[in-house]
Amino acid sequence: MKRLTRAAKLLGKLGGETTSAARAEASRLNGTKGGRPRMRAEELSQEIPPILGPTLELINQLEREEIIQKPTIGGSIALMYYAQPVKTDDLDVFCYIPNRELLIDLGPIYRRLEELGCKINNLYVNVKGVDVQFLVPANEPLVEEALANAAPVSIDNVTTHIFEYEYALAVKAEANRAKDWAHIATAVESAAPNKEKLDAILSKYGLLEKWRRKIEE
Repeated sequence: MKRLTRAAKLLGKLGGETTSAARAEASRLNGTKGGRPRMRAEELSQEIPPILGPTLELINQLEREEIIQKPTIGGSIALMYYAQPVKTDDLDVFCYIPNRELLIDLGPIYRRLEELGCKINNLYVNVKGVDVQFLVPANEPLVEEALANAAPVSIDNVTTHIFEYEYALAVKAEANRAKDWAHIATAVESAAPNKEKLDAILSKYGLLEKWRRKIEE
C-alpha cells in the first residue's frame, strides 16, 4: 500500500473525484446562476482541518520576528477553502522576505524553524505535523498580484491570509502540472468562481486559451 504521510491524512478529506452529492451541494450553495459559493466565512473556515492551527501559529511567529512578511496560503489548501477537498500532501505558504536582495535565501526561515524544533526535508519543513513549503515570488507577476490581493481570514482562531479563489486557480493554471489541472477541475466543478474576474486574470497573464482548452472544452 502506498504510504500516506501524516500531513496528507491531516490536510483534509483525501477524496479525488467530485461526487454527485458534492455537485448537488455545490448547486445549492451557488444558486441557479452559479457564482461564488454562498457560505459564510465561518462556515468556510470549518472546511480547513483544525490541525492547521498550530502550524499557522508558528508561521505567524516568523512574521512577528520579521523573518517573513504576509504569509499567505496558496496551492491546493487554498482551493479546499473554497471548494471540494482534494488529495494533497503539503501546505504551500507564499510570503515575502524583508529586505531581500536579488537572490532569494530561504536559509533564515529554515534555520529559525529548526531552532523551534521543526524538521527539514528537502524543500519542505515539517511544522507541527504538517509539511510546509515556503514560496517567495521572484519575477512572478501573477503570484505578486495574488499576494497583494490575498484575503485576511481566521482558521482555527488563527489569523492568516489566503489567495482569493480566482487567484488560487490562476496560479495553479500557471504552474501547469497535471496534478494542478486535476485539482482545478475538481474545484470548479464543485464551486464556480467569478467567471468575469477569473477570465480577466487569466487573460492578463496569457493563460485564458490554455484554461479553455483544459477546463472549458
